[in-house]
Amino acid sequence: MSWLQNQVNLNPEKLFIQFGNDQFSSLDIAEMVQTYSRSLLRENIQPTDRILIFLPSGIELIEIMLACFEIGAVVLPLSLKLTEKERTAVIEKIQPRLIITNWKEQSSISNFKFQISNIEELPNASSGCSVITNNYKKDKDDICAIILTSGTTGMPKAVQLTYGNFEASCNNWNEFLQFQPNDQFLCCLPLHHIGGLAVMLRALMFGFSVNLVSTFEAQTVLDTITKHPVTIISLVPTMLKRILDLEGGLKALKSLRWILLGGGPSPEYLLDICIKEKLNIVKVYGMSETCSGTVGLKLLDEPHNKLYAGRPFSGAKIWTENDELHISGPMVMKGYVGEAETNGAHNSHDLGRVDKDNLIFLDIRRKDLIITGGENVNPIEVEEALIKIEGITDAAVVGVEDTEWGQKVVAYIVNSEFGNRNLELRMKLKNKLSNFKIPKEFIQVSSIPRNELGKIEYGKLFKYQS
Repeated sequence: MSWLQNQVNLNPEKLFIQFGNDQFSSLDIAEMVQTYSRSLLRENIQPTDRILIFLPSGIELIEIMLACFEIGAVVLPLSLKLTEKERTAVIEKIQPRLIITNWKEQSSISNFKFQISNIEELPNASSGCSVITNNYKKDKDDICAIILTSGTTGMPKAVQLTYGNFEASCNNWNEFLQFQPNDQFLCCLPLHHIGGLAVMLRALMFGFSVNLVSTFEAQTVLDTITKHPVTIISLVPTMLKRILDLEGGLKALKSLRWILLGGGPSPEYLLDICIKEKLNIVKVYGMSETCSGTVGLKLLDEPHNKLYAGRPFSGAKIWTENDELHISGPMVMKGYVGEAETNGAHNSHDLGRVDKDNLIFLDIRRKDLIITGGENVNPIEVEEALIKIEGITDAAVVGVEDTEWGQKVVAYIVNSEFGNRNLELRMKLKNKLSNFKIPKEFIQVSSIPRNELGKIEYGKLFKYQS
């Protein structure tokens, strides 16, 4: 039995998804899922066929993904924000049996040789005289989804996740947070990312509802929390800061049962605010390859451990080799497309260590470490120091090749007060940072380019100066 069918049997009329002013029960979703399933079967889609879905985050994307799960097809939801070059590379690598899009987006992918169907036309394909039978029986080792990693410096990798991966991950989260039937999880992470898709599947497995916000806008998220019975939200640090900066943001966040905080390192000053204001933060460490978070820490339970990522969830084992964190367990991906299977173990390539009480300490990722004049510089430390300076609203720090230093520390800053007074900035940093950590150059920009998860897009950053 599929996850959706099970929820229909248990709670057919209970709210499953709130999307704007529209409400959908699991039965409402199931009716459309069955229509799409019949359409796909009439298109002769078979189990294990790869279906690339090029749709905005919304009800249609959820329904078509669940329809693929019903018949055993493998879904790859593709972000609309990818460049043409990135889209081409992904599609050529995946070799989908079918691409599903809509009339509005079709022109972006019409130059590919693969079969394309528009979501608006699929229901018509479900009708016919012949009887269509769905014979697929779910197996935990079957791949159900391919999720692209959210890398910001190179082409994303295609992560193959199984039904068993999702069930192990969702069960771990339920064990850790104890989901309740009246929980409403505000999902403002994109559904083509593991953080968004995992929320939907947790809701299906444990019977709570999801409030879906298709794109992150801090004011929209704040208004949603205020107007609806939201109890849980998943954010990255940049999102959390933007909500806190809004009038009424702190009060709204205080009303939540859990605030999951992951997607990248959390600045210490932000964690200190959360501790002081008693926000129910759950620090999360995980990745697409581990089917979302697999390490967690409830911040208010142990604020003294705020700099740790947390402890591994049930069934997960974490150890270090050459200072890199390795993860094994039933939530680890089957493998990248076109590469060897993992056999349940993954090298994260994140630097870290396992301390007493099984606490995981996560160092900066190796690719971000700046080595200048033989000294190691953590760019996050420098970014935090910059953001604490009044007038600077955002910052990104990178290492740039330099004949004298090997690499020099360069800061991109968004500020309203300093103009080109770089000397004054350096003086303000002298009491906060060692001299070798202070940027040699400050570049002013109107904004720091970030992806949908708030991670800095370095390729765009280097091209964008103003």
